[in-house]
Amino acid sequence: MLRSEGTFTRRDVLKAGGAAAVATLLPTGLGFAAGPRRARRRYAIVGTGGRGSSMWGASVLANHGDAVELVGLCDVNRKRAELVHRRLGASCPVFTDFDRMCDETKPELLTVTTVDATHSDYIVRGLGRGLDVITEKPMVTDEAQCRAVLEAEKKSGRKLTVAFNYRFAPKHVTIKETLMSGAIGEVKSVDFAWYLDVHHGADYFRRWHRLRKNSGSLLVHKASHHFDLVNWWLDSGPADVVAFGSLRHYGKNGTFRHTNCRGCPHQAKCPYFWDMTKDRGSMELYADCESEDGYLRDGCVFREDVDIFDTMNLAVRYANGVQMSYSLNACMPFEGYRIAFNGTLGRLEVRDHERQPWKPDAETEIFLTRNFGAREAVKVGPAVGGHGGGDDVLRALVFAPTPVPDHLRLPDSRAGARSCLTGIAARKSIDEGRVVRIEELVAGL
Repeated sequence: MLRSEGTFTRRDVLKAGGAAAVATLLPTGLGFAAGPRRARRRYAIVGTGGRGSSMWGASVLANHGDAVELVGLCDVNRKRAELVHRRLGASCPVFTDFDRMCDETKPELLTVTTVDATHSDYIVRGLGRGLDVITEKPMVTDEAQCRAVLEAEKKSGRKLTVAFNYRFAPKHVTIKETLMSGAIGEVKSVDFAWYLDVHHGADYFRRWHRLRKNSGSLLVHKASHHFDLVNWWLDSGPADVVAFGSLRHYGKNGTFRHTNCRGCPHQAKCPYFWDMTKDRGSMELYADCESEDGYLRDGCVFREDVDIFDTMNLAVRYANGVQMSYSLNACMPFEGYRIAFNGTLGRLEVRDHERQPWKPDAETEIFLTRNFGAREAVKVGPAVGGHGGGDDVLRALVFAPTPVPDHLRLPDSRAGARSCLTGIAARKSIDEGRVVRIEELVAGL
């Protein structure tokens, strides 16, 4: 990997390591020395859907059970919480009332994996009770929530971590460290396009994400991952955003529709029909729990109440002067992204293939082209585990604290704010037809 004096590569991190247990836990190659284990912390989860039950439930208990003791599970849907309780083999109680859970179980550490629009409420209440909090992205869905969370953290003196697992995928660390090496000089602009396919992309329009009031739109829910990566790669934050967005494919654009896939009279002709009855896990976690809240996991992608965008384009100016063009399309025949960094000394190009109807030469291809020079490939280490190898690393950094270089530290509330505010500003720009300054939403970032 490319490097220059004063920067770190994964080789440097490995040399600084020495704890075999942590190195084994992090098969992506990001091995480093773990700090001393503390006494097990009292741990609670609010939100027991797929993410809460797996990423922050089963995987944490399996790999970090010596660091935490699960003392409470909370969800507004009691049946779902009880199912997850059984799946985890947990001995802790189950709650539908968050404050009661906190009062009775006295957690020290809380993970928030509820519907996006409710993150801020649980974060603020958790911090107010003196808990350290981990929240799934996006941290918040509007600027008022963002100000409330930042103020609550400052007042509480506790720590908020935002679960940007994508940072820790080997391919993304490779991009970061290549830029840090100075190989392309000072970055001037970024070209970024993310493609959600007709399987994964469509799924957002089946679920609660289809409503802006729940997810803040894909500009906040999904794109907060992407914006965090760019903020991190550039070591900066957004200053101004202008955007266009529309609903061109899903929702009201369909020529037929039903409430959900099960029982739909259009199954034979709908390319988006999903037979959830063949997925036992989803049937147990969602269908068997519908009586509690009426939530349909296999909702029709063409429901007329869909009010988020499936086609989005942004221009962003960062505080350090870098300019970015960004697009997100949610009905593509393949999944992945393309990004290029244009610098004073060259260009770094990335092609990432997550799912496609052809066999790529590699999952991720990174090429460096120097001005007046040749093009060369940049090697990427192997990835093992969810989200390109990022999930295991993120959990290890949370539950097995360890000294790492600055660029591998856990994302904090400022990172959470900068990422979601990019999407919030874009949404406001689309609604109001103007350039939106981040400073007018939340000052001082």
